[in-house]
Amino acid sequence: MSHPYRVPANFKRRYKKKTEEMRSAIDECILRLVENPRHPGLQTHKMKGVDGVWEAYIDKANRITFHWDKGTIVLRNNCNHDMLYRNP
Repeated sequence: MSHPYRVPANFKRRYKKKTEEMRSAIDECILRLVENPRHPGLQTHKMKGVDGVWEAYIDKANRITFHWDKGTIVLRNNCNHDMLYRNP
């Protein structure tokens, strides 16, 4: 079952600044996330110290953050792991 999702403007702005290769990896991550948020390759888990925000792996160094709003996945950020807690 596919979950509905929303892509806010701030996520889109960051996405557009990425390389084509990274955008492709983000797209693949989003597809996995909406199909199965618990997909083992995503290593989805709640962020520590940030209420209601989850993270999923794009690759070893990069993550997507999101939260749930009434059953809809709301994408928040796409960044490397080091930047993750600065702007979840």
